[in-house]
Order: sequence, then structure tokens, then C-alpha cells
Amino acid sequence: MTKPVYTAIAFAPVQGFIEKSRKLRDLYGSSYLLSYLSWVICNDAKNKGCEIVSPGLPNITQGMPNQIVIQGNYEEEDAKFALNQAWECVTDTCREWIEKEINDGWEYKFWQRDWGLWTKYAWEFFWVQGEFEGDPGQGINGVRQRMNEKKRGRDWTGINWQGESSTLSGADAIAYPRLSYDPKEGESAREKAYEPKKYNYQIEKATVNKFYEQLKEKLGESFIDPNEQLSIPELIKRLITHEVITKNLKLSLEKKFSNATELVEQLAQVSRELNPRTFKDLSRQDEEKYWTCWFQGDGDKAGDYLLKYPEKTNEFSKMMRRWGKKFQNENKSPFCRVIYAGGDDFLGVFYDAKEGRELKPKYCVNQFSKFKSEIWNRPEENPKPITASVGFVWAAPGIPQRDVLQHCREAEKSAKNNGRDRIAFRVLFNNGNYLEWVCPWWLLEQGLLSSYSDREGKQNWTHIYNDVAVLESRHAFDDKSNDVALALLEIYFSKPIVDIFEEKSNWLHSEGADLTVVRAGILGDRKSYYQDDTEEIDCTKVTKALNDWIINLAKVGFHLCQQ
Repeated sequence: MTKPVYTAIAFAPVQGFIEKSRKLRDLYGSSYLLSYLSWVICNDAKNKGCEIVSPGLPNITQGMPNQIVIQGNYEEEDAKFALNQAWECVTDTCREWIEKEINDGWEYKFWQRDWGLWTKYAWEFFWVQGEFEGDPGQGINGVRQRMNEKKRGRDWTGINWQGESSTLSGADAIAYPRLSYDPKEGESAREKAYEPKKYNYQIEKATVNKFYEQLKEKLGESFIDPNEQLSIPELIKRLITHEVITKNLKLSLEKKFSNATELVEQLAQVSRELNPRTFKDLSRQDEEKYWTCWFQGDGDKAGDYLLKYPEKTNEFSKMMRRWGKKFQNENKSPFCRVIYAGGDDFLGVFYDAKEGRELKPKYCVNQFSKFKSEIWNRPEENPKPITASVGFVWAAPGIPQRDVLQHCREAEKSAKNNGRDRIAFRVLFNNGNYLEWVCPWWLLEQGLLSSYSDREGKQNWTHIYNDVAVLESRHAFDDKSNDVALALLEIYFSKPIVDIFEEKSNWLHSEGADLTVVRAGILGDRKSYYQDDTEEIDCTKVTKALNDWIINLAKVGFHLCQQ
């Protein structure tokens, strides 16, 4: 009897590819491109008679993850060819459009070498395969384990370049026609062009500015700023969201790939949503500055769940992808944009720069007040077998977008490290400092924030904020006692909330607890507070943690919930 064959495929980079983004449209472009590459691989595998185990619903392009599990003998060369062909289709479309439309005396033959390198070496590719006896779950787990081992040995080809660095990432050269300029072909041109004694920075800068000025005139001022000097992959992410580029790419996709209807439609949808004539780009370099709210979330211990129930991989993937599609489609408004929702992980932004208005942080906080019960676990659907942790960042306007994204990731990680099944609220200031407060979903849904009331019966958080400042200056918060912190709760919050804190069993949950069944501890799990090399609780750690939790509640509440 023939053993069933399983294949696993992944490609990288993903997080870095997304984060090197200056504008909101860059995030859309990078998210689309990652989904697009995964879709092409899945489509090619299906055409060769294989079954896609994960991601579920591979016909839905939106939110496709970059890790793929296939049942069947899908050859490495076939998978790599599909990925390379899909990416080449994108790079050629962008390059050819520029060479055709920006034709004011530019000589483009020199930069084609670098475009060729980015076409060939942009992605690190991983492929593993194996025959496995037993039920399908053993095969799925087995091939996943091999993939994890494969990733430990990286196989990366770096692209060398000379010239000025991209102003966005600084990691690669600026894309413009004289990239790799050859002053005299055949004579070690690359070195001579950038020989230190002969290199003229001002001349090259003027040439770059001229090229980007012409791009702006062709694509629109809201689409590209002449001061932006992007690398080839950064420029691709920007171009792929413009309707004039997507029209050309659609034609190319329809010729090369069968069953590409969903793929083409999503591409058209992206270009419609980000049309420069109708879409107000969120650029952190705009003249008008606004605070914005970013959020990033991820399912808790999804890998552990699938390791325990590998036979449910396809079912779980379908459930999460359906949820991701609904979440993204239902959050399209002038105030909220979900950049991607690839199943159990998602990223989005709230903002309102319309007519000079600034979005209030309390509005953003309220959108998460019922997140677990009404969005993550929809009332009309069965509860999910995993919980979710979310990082919420209220970011000052002077912070680069890539730094905001990094704080989103760190806030999400903080929510997980502090017990999971919760949200980490982070207020990020222009100087790089931040305040953070982490709260489990169930306590937030008990109306913790809305139950606040000052001495005048109003929701003016200035009172508790000032009280905390004075008490801290007098060193009133003792690591051996929670009396002062709990007294603050009694003064400013409703009795039901105070009662929750008086019940010490609500403070911590047991190690390894199933948080889909039991409440997450306010301060996290017991293991985090064990004394060294024992399973005894360190009461001093718990006392300090609760004091800090209430102090941070006052500070973050002042910035996010102030009326």
C-alpha cells in the first residue's frame, strides 16, 4: 500500500516586507502581493492534482498565508517555478510601464540588471516533502516538523548594490534609470561609476529627483512624493496599487494563470479602494498631523491546537479565513481600514483626516470593548477553539509608520506575554516613550473603563491621573501592600468592578488553563509569578504587578478615555 505524500511550502521575508512601508497604500500593496504569491502556488498545485490542506478555501485570494500544506506529490521545481513566474509577472509589469510612460530621454538599459536581480532573488523559498504512515494528522504534523527544521538552515542570496540608499528603509539602492550606470560598457563600469574621487552626489541627487518628479506628474501627487526615493521592491509595492498598473497586470495574469478570476478581482478592488482621486492616503509626512490608532492581533497558541488536532487543519483554516474575510469586509469605513486579515492574524488602522477632524481615542477604544464576544466569537457562529491577543497603539503623528508597526508587534507580544486572551493598550509619544496597560477581554467587557466616575460623577480621568502622580511622588505604593491601589479603585470605579478585584482568584489563572473555558487572570498566569525554581507564588511580585496594573490603568485611561 502506497504511503500518502505531504508537501509543505513557505517563502520569506513576510514581516520585513510588510513593515518597510511609508504609506498606507504600501501596506495594502505588500499584503496583496503576499496573498497573490500564495494563491499562485496553491492554484498550480491544484492543477497538478494535489489537494490543498492549508490554507483552507484557496480560491479566496484575500488573506492567503505564506505557509502552505499540500497532500500530494507537488515537486519542488514546480512550486519554485510558479512562485518565480508570479513574481516576474509583477516586476516586469511595473518596469515595462515605467520604461514606456516615463520616457523623457531616459536610458533604461543599465537598471535592468538590478530589476533582474530583484526578480530572481527577492524571496527565500522553502520546500519539504515526505511519505507518512497512519492517519492524515500524522502526515500533516510530520511535514510541518520538517518545515520547521528546514527553516533553521537559511538559504538566502543577498543583492549587492552601489549608490545612494532608499530614503525609506536605507537597505537598498534608490530605483531610478541610472541605477548600475555604465559610463563605458565593458570596463568594470559599476566600479568606475561609483569611484569615490569621481562620484558627484549632487548630480546624482538631482537626477533622482527629476525622475521621481516625473513619476509624480504621471501618477499623481497623492500617490508619490518627489522627495521619496524608493528601492525597487518598495517602488513595486507602491505601483501595484495604482489602477494604470493593475490594468496591465490583470492582462498578464489572465494570460499566464488559469482560474484567476478571484485574483484579478481582488487586484481591481485594491486599485479602486486606493484610487488617488478618491482615497485620502494616510501618510505620516502630510502637512496636517493627526494621532492615529493601529491594531495588530493574532490567535493564541494556534500552532499548539493544530499540533494536538492536526486532522482539523483544513477545517480550522477555513473557519479562520471566513472570519478574516468578514472582518475585513465589515470594517471598511472612513474611520477604519483592515490592511490584512490572514485568518487568525490581522492588522488595521483607525483614522479620520477628513475636513480637518481628528479621530478621538475613546472612539477607537470603544471598538474593542466587545471584541471577543461580538467580533472574535460572533454570536451567530460557534466559539473559536483559540483565543486572541491584540496590540493597540495610539500613535503620535511624528512617528514613522514603520516604527508604529514595530510597536504594534511589540504590543501584541506584550498581550501574549502577560497571559494571552487580552489586549495591550499602548500610547506612543513622539519622543519614542510609551505607556502601556494590558487587560483581559472579559474584564474590559464587564465595563471597566465606562464604570469610571470622578468625584463630580463625570468621566474626567484627570482626577485619578493626578492622584496617582502625587501618590507615586510620595512613594505611597508599597510592594508589600495593595491597599492604596485598591482604595483608588473604590473611589473611582463601580462596586461590581471593585468586587472583582477583591476576589483574589480573579488575579491569576492556572498554568496551561484553557482560556476558551476559564477566565484569564487579570495579571496573567501563575507560572509568571513563581519563586525561583519552585512552584510557590512570590507574593511580592503579585502585589507589585497589581499596583502597576492600576497605576497604568489611570495613566492610559487619561490619554485614551478622557472626555
